[in-house]
Amino acid sequence: MKRQITYGDVLRSVLITLLLSLCLTWPAMSQQKSSATPASNEQQTKAAAPASQGPATDRADSAPSGPPPAVYGTGTINFIPLWTSRRVIGNSILSQNAAGLNIAGGVTATSFSGDGSAVTNVNAATLGGLGSSLFAQQDASNQFAGNQTITGNLTLTGSIDDTLTLQGNLSDAAEEEGANFIGGFGGDSTYPGNSVAPGVIGATIAGGGGAADTSSIPSHKSRGRGATKVRPPQFGVTSIFQTVTANWGTVGGGGSNNAGGVFSVVAGGYGNVASGSESTIGGGDFNTASGSESTVSGGSSNSAVAYGDTVGGGADNVANSSTSCINGITCYATVAGGTDNHADNEVAAIGGGSSNYAQGVGSTVPGGALNSADGDYSFAAGNFATAGYNNSFVWSDGNPAFDTGIQQFVAQASGGFFFYTNFNSSTGAELPSGSGSWSSVSDRNVKDNFAAIDGDSLLTKIAAMPISTWNYKTQATSIRHMGPMAQDFRSAFGLGEDEKHISNIDSEGVALAAIQALYKLNQEKDGKIAELTQAVQQLKTEVDTLKDSSRKH
Repeated sequence: MKRQITYGDVLRSVLITLLLSLCLTWPAMSQQKSSATPASNEQQTKAAAPASQGPATDRADSAPSGPPPAVYGTGTINFIPLWTSRRVIGNSILSQNAAGLNIAGGVTATSFSGDGSAVTNVNAATLGGLGSSLFAQQDASNQFAGNQTITGNLTLTGSIDDTLTLQGNLSDAAEEEGANFIGGFGGDSTYPGNSVAPGVIGATIAGGGGAADTSSIPSHKSRGRGATKVRPPQFGVTSIFQTVTANWGTVGGGGSNNAGGVFSVVAGGYGNVASGSESTIGGGDFNTASGSESTVSGGSSNSAVAYGDTVGGGADNVANSSTSCINGITCYATVAGGTDNHADNEVAAIGGGSSNYAQGVGSTVPGGALNSADGDYSFAAGNFATAGYNNSFVWSDGNPAFDTGIQQFVAQASGGFFFYTNFNSSTGAELPSGSGSWSSVSDRNVKDNFAAIDGDSLLTKIAAMPISTWNYKTQATSIRHMGPMAQDFRSAFGLGEDEKHISNIDSEGVALAAIQALYKLNQEKDGKIAELTQAVQQLKTEVDTLKDSSRKH
């Protein structure tokens, strides 16, 4: 234990010296006063023997003959004398000079006073009855067996157990201030430890690092567009130290990760690099978040390149809105997962699947494979769909399908289309495989409240209902159509959901009912015609008979 020599210690030493001097001189002074005869020259010489004679002894033959002087012996200048058993004086282990008091041996004391603020180079074998293993010693490797309590600040110049290094009160070139926390592997003669780059402040490495056999990390393959990607193999134990190279960067754990952007974070995993400011990588391996505020949640070999770009996971996915992103405004391309997907424009998004591309502004591919949404705000889904024009929707069943202009809805389903309008698929319409027309569900079992039709009334209503040719306002005037207005149809027959639409099944039903009524009317007329024909034939026969009779007469 180190202790500062205080002013009180010096004062006590001076007092001790004065008292010893007084003790040495007082007998001689008394003898001089009691005897008028001065001491002989021999006695005086022996009493003041030079230092060259060496230290005094207490042998009997060394004492002068006759009455001995008060003191006898030799000493060294500035050393406090030491009494022997025969009143002979020699050197003690205590000396003093202008620099202070020197003690050549140990010190035994009942107590010490003062605050010890300047005590240096003090080591003790025991302290307060405690062995040296229970308290710290200077320039020694200290180990403590009991619990330790620190009520003030702890300043470290090295590391704790080679796994934790604390660097406090740091400042950088811009006069920013912070502290570094470096945990995990501290390094050895073979493999480097986790580290924070010089001049970096506010950095945190929570753990990880060391040396590992990275060949245990599984390789992966991506389907790609005619290409196969395989991670280069790595064999044997290699260093996986962690680094922070930008202010306030954080690495949570794992190995070979780097937080290289200001306020960037790598939570864990292996070989990940968050180089964009405020970028984040959650885990996985070989992921890169290079855009400001970009994020890669996990997976393998994914990249978030520009401002706010995000990759949720999967492998070999790229979110890169930098082709059109300006100053971090409306960037934010997103790939949620899958493999080998590329969202390459601002606010473009891919949900998953494989080898999909969203290259238009705001374009979307929800999943599937080999789909491309190239037009702005276009949508391509399924397998092998291409939406090349703005605001188009293309769905493909695996055979190439594409739009031919803006704002188109293109769907290819070789097995047919089916649309149902209730929960159990009992009503709806379908376009069967290979067919060119829709079929509506018309099963008797899904119908109710049947009522007979008055054909004559129906024909009357049809006859009274205006029917004309016309064109839709949204089409060219050269494109003509024929039919009634929905309002007139609704007024005449009360059919359908509203007065602005004519359901195909209703118009076809009216036409079929009219045909039936006309057929019935035609049958009635045919019957009357047959009766009249028969009557005419009868009359003709009778006339012919009368003519024959008339000739005979």
